[in-house]
Formats: sequence, structure tokens, C-alpha cells
Amino acid sequence: MRMFQDEITNVDQLRDVVGFPGERVQRKVITSLDQHCRDLISLSPYVVLATTDGEGRMDVSPKGDPPGFVRVLDDTTLAIPDRPGNKRADGFLNILENPRVGLLFLVPGYRETLRIGGSARIVRDETLRRVMAVGGRIPDLALVVDVEEAFFHCGKCAIRSGLWEPQRWPDVTRMPAYGQIAVDQARWHEPVETVQEQLRESYRERLY
Repeated sequence: MRMFQDEITNVDQLRDVVGFPGERVQRKVITSLDQHCRDLISLSPYVVLATTDGEGRMDVSPKGDPPGFVRVLDDTTLAIPDRPGNKRADGFLNILENPRVGLLFLVPGYRETLRIGGSARIVRDETLRRVMAVGGRIPDLALVVDVEEAFFHCGKCAIRSGLWEPQRWPDVTRMPAYGQIAVDQARWHEPVETVQEQLRESYRERLY
């Protein structure tokens, strides 16, 4: 482990630097989904799911679909469809050990984000899964989140990063194709172009 000078190791040291949240910030946390939360969720095509296993190891997994793919079932319940992926199921495995989850909803072009915390369950309820079908393809699983807290996060990070400003986006052409990354990191023996074509085929045929 790399060592650094002047490391923060307790709450008092941290508060000496960052201070304490004001009353308005503390009061913005709510325990159910009001209309503002519902509106943003209905517009969001992208949510990030944070989970932790029984030993505290973290996973953060992005989920994306057409806007409104996360369903608000009632004031304290959300449902997220599970689409075909690489079958690692990191988040699901974590939830079986520790149901605590965090969600971050993003809407392209909207600076503010919505943060939600609660606990999750993995369900196969057919009625629920059917209403989340896309193109007639029903998800095998749904993640149901029991909401315990929700609050909007200001847009300073989006402003600083230029996240929704195309003129400020970095040039990604220097990044290699994903096929090259997969071959290098996973030490696959297939040619890069073969892996890249497999990826293109997966993007075309196995989104749902």
C-alpha cells in the first residue's frame, strides 16, 4: 500500500477540513419518491447500481435502457429489469449476501442527478417481468429496490466535467478497440478482429 503524508483517519479530522452540511442540505433527504423523483426516473435511460458483498467488497454496475425503464411501483418501491450480459452477476451475488444498495440516476443534458439508497430483492415475478419486456423479450430477473432515502444531487460535478457538453468531450480515438482491451487483459488467444466481430454481433443481436 502506498503511503502518503497527512492522511485523514477519523471523523473529526474530516470535519475539520470539509465542515458540516447546512440545514437545507440535511433536509433535502426524503424517505419516499415524490413527484420530482418520479419525473426524473421516467426520463432516465441510465442508472448506476452500487452493491457490497458480505465482506465489504464493492461493485458498481451501470444499467441502461430506454428512458423510464426503471419502474416506480409505489412511493417506496422501484423495479429494474435485468438484461442479457456477461453472466458475472456481480451485483446480484452481492445482494444475496448484503441487500443494501445505492442508485445514481442520470439524464443526458440534465446537470442534477438523483441518489437513492435502500435494500434490494431479486425476483422472478412474471407479471412484473412482462411489463418490462422490450421487443417481446421478457427479462429473466428483476431487481426490486425498497427505497429508504432519496435526494437530488447538485450539478457542480457535471459542470466541472463538461459531461453533457460535446465540445468539451475528450478525444477517445486514442483508446484501442474493446476487442484489443479484452485480448490484452483476459489473455485471450483469438485474433483481435475476431473478438471485435463477436462484440459487434452481440451488440446487434443480444441486447435483449
